[in-house]
Amino acid sequence: MNSRERVNAAMRHEQPDRVPVWCLLSLEHIVTFGTEDGAIPDTIEELVTAECNLAKRYRFDGTIIYAPGQSRGARIDAWVKESIDDVPGGDSSHVLEQADPESWEREEPRYQADDFYSSHLTREIMGEDHHVGGWAADGFSLALQWFPRLEDALIATAKDPGRFQALVDYFDAQSVAWAKAQIQLGRLESIQISSPYAGSSFISPKMYRSFVLPSVGKLAQAIGSVGGFSYLHTCGFISDRLEIFVETGVDGIECMDPPPLGDVTLAEAKKRVGRQLFLKGNIDSVNVLLRGDDETVDETVRQTIQAGMPGGGYILSTACSVAPRVPPERVQRLWELVEQYGEYG
Repeated sequence: MNSRERVNAAMRHEQPDRVPVWCLLSLEHIVTFGTEDGAIPDTIEELVTAECNLAKRYRFDGTIIYAPGQSRGARIDAWVKESIDDVPGGDSSHVLEQADPESWEREEPRYQADDFYSSHLTREIMGEDHHVGGWAADGFSLALQWFPRLEDALIATAKDPGRFQALVDYFDAQSVAWAKAQIQLGRLESIQISSPYAGSSFISPKMYRSFVLPSVGKLAQAIGSVGGFSYLHTCGFISDRLEIFVETGVDGIECMDPPPLGDVTLAEAKKRVGRQLFLKGNIDSVNVLLRGDDETVDETVRQTIQAGMPGGGYILSTACSVAPRVPPERVQRLWELVEQYGEYG
């Protein structure tokens, strides 16, 4: 079974030949350890090459592309500037009381295959036997980012829920078009739905049901309609909403941050939602991979594999992204331990 088949089997909630290994890498980790001089890449080709270098070095079964929709020769500095300029909320004049999101033009963005050169390049470097995925933020997260300050956004959800919902609806449409294009034009196989503000540190389960569940549900349905897998990325404290995640219709979830970063153990998540969702996680990148001794790393990873693998539907990963300064040898150790403990009989 090759890497692509292995990840896809886990995402279908099947049992592959062994547990797949695939971590989200922080951008600083990619720059520090994936480039020759540790300098920020100048072009999209250099960034993609750095990502692929590490995916091969760590023997990952999958890769998620940082910038899946970039054209040939795109400059990283221009991409960063464009991202900052385009982030909703970058303009301090964004005040909900003065906005009318219901009247905003809803024309769906038009993408072409050339817009996803970075995705095609990743596939070319990694080969057809490797799983390649992208990402899209849910509309709720983008609506929050439209505000200059996060606290203003959270207040708006209670003070002006109708207008805030119109804001979410607007960004939902943008996210759906972006996610579908990655699958259809970028030839990607999965989409990580980035939903960083949906844990209990930010909103209640009731508010999650009101604003986030419909937003994520639209994305999950759209991704599935074009043949892609979807999985939800929400960090922090999420134990009180694991079952609600199932209702979104996503295929899986990642992070499940363990204490002290969050409040979920993998065994608990497996028991509560493991039959409905594939699970990707949940090794503490900071307290285990970065700060732990070799014995702690080995024992934690072994226990994580044993908790996640029964019945299939599991991908070994760090909870959130690999921290910038985690030594490459520690990340490589994940594959070595999977080879030892993660094979299905």
